[in-house]
Amino acid sequence: MQTSSSRSPDRNGVKVTTTSVKQSRLRRALKNDYVKTAVIIVIVIGSVISFWFGIKAVLRTEYPFMAVASPSMDDPIMHTLRVGDLIFVQGYVDLAAIYAAPKPNGDIVVFWHWDSYRGLEHWVHRAIDKVTVGGKTYLITQGDANYGSDNHLSITEPHTVLPGLPEEYVVGKVVANVPVIGQVALFLQTPSGRIIIVALVVALLIVEFIPFSKWRKKEQAPEQEQVEA
Repeated sequence: MQTSSSRSPDRNGVKVTTTSVKQSRLRRALKNDYVKTAVIIVIVIGSVISFWFGIKAVLRTEYPFMAVASPSMDDPIMHTLRVGDLIFVQGYVDLAAIYAAPKPNGDIVVFWHWDSYRGLEHWVHRAIDKVTVGGKTYLITQGDANYGSDNHLSITEPHTVLPGLPEEYVVGKVVANVPVIGQVALFLQTPSGRIIIVALVVALLIVEFIPFSKWRKKEQAPEQEQVEA
C-alpha cells in the first residue's frame, strides 16, 4: 500500500520530500538559543526527577535524604549526628530488622513523633531497647545527647502515652551521613532561603531569554567599523 503524504509536487512538477523539509525545520529550530536552553532545562529536570524516584525505590522509603535539625544526637564525645548533617534513610520491613542497644551500638532510626507544641514531625534517635506490651512490640528510643528515653504519644490520640515507638511510626534507619551538606536543605526551608532561590531562578531566566547577545553585537559593530577605517 502506498501513501501520498511523504512526497508532494511543487509548481514546476518536481517532487519534494516533506520528511526532509520537516527535518530541516527541526535542525533550524534546534540551532535557536532559546530552544537549546529549553531542551537543556527539560533534560536537567527529567534527570533530577528520575534520580529522586530511583533513589526512593532503592532505599524503599519516601524520605531517602533528610537533614538533622536539632542537637539531640550530638553526643559531646562521639558527635554521632550534628545539626546540618545529611542522613541517608533506608526503609525497613519490620522491627526485627532494627537492632536495639545502648549507644553506640543500636541502630539510629527516623520516625514520626507527635509534639504537643509543634505537632507531627520527624525525629532521628537511637533504638536502645525493645518492649512487648499486650502482644505488640515497641522500640525505646533516645537521643545520644539526651539523659532519658523518649516519650511517645499516639498520633491519632495525641494525649495518649504509648509504651514506646510502635512499628507503624518508624520511617527507616540511618545507613550513612554526610557532615554539613544538610545545612543547605535547612537554609532553603527558611524564608530567606526561599527568597534567594526565587531570585536566582528569575535571574537565570532573564540571562537566558533576554537577548543580551544581540545588544552586545550592536554595540560592538561601530567599534569594529572604526578599527577597520
